[in-house]
Amino acid sequence: MLPPKVSIVIPTYNHARYLRYALDSVINQSYANIEVLVIDDGSTDGTAELVRPYRSIINYIYKENGGTPSSLNLGLSRATGKYICWLSADDMMIGEKVAKQVELMESDPSLGFSYTSFVVIDANGKKQYDVNSLYFSDKREMVTKLQEGCFINGSSVMMRSSALKEIGDFDESLPQAHDYDLWFRFLRRFSCGFLADPLLAYRWHGENMSQCPNEACSVIVRERARQLFPEWLT
Repeated sequence: MLPPKVSIVIPTYNHARYLRYALDSVINQSYANIEVLVIDDGSTDGTAELVRPYRSIINYIYKENGGTPSSLNLGLSRATGKYICWLSADDMMIGEKVAKQVELMESDPSLGFSYTSFVVIDANGKKQYDVNSLYFSDKREMVTKLQEGCFINGSSVMMRSSALKEIGDFDESLPQAHDYDLWFRFLRRFSCGFLADPLLAYRWHGENMSQCPNEACSVIVRERARQLFPEWLT
């Protein structure tokens, strides 16, 4: 019997120079039941040509440029897995990421999502340093610490599809911090799991969206969090 299906959504916009490494990192996972969806957000850099050799084993979907949240939501709407991962096109899975996170999620049905620690690599893929992500087993502490700033790397996350259907998709009105917003909505209804293993390679190449953070989006998310958790956040 096959293990639970995992859908991996890879939104991409003009990241052809990195995308093959993201795809190879997914294809090389030992997990036996993976669905890969590449959402091309209007790329003009030859992305369609790059993915042609992979077309027999991935679902490639082209759309007009609309931003990362819209790409993610299109991917979510097409995903058929019990679990869903989001992998940025410039990042890579490492180790047995999918298998380890499925084992964690299957062990506790209360988990709406889980995330992991990661390593930072440069534009050429050379490791720079480890990041031991913060995690707090007490939900109140998790929420209050998250309110101080987002310490969850979205590309390290695995989400339970049924939980995602309950809380809704990414907010497309937020060009940034749409993931930050989603984590609070998950935590209102579900528990969160964590693996300390560094199972993601996060590529820092100087063009990352986090290089120019939109603080207005984070302000909106923190205000929404106060409304979601009035008993803990003031």
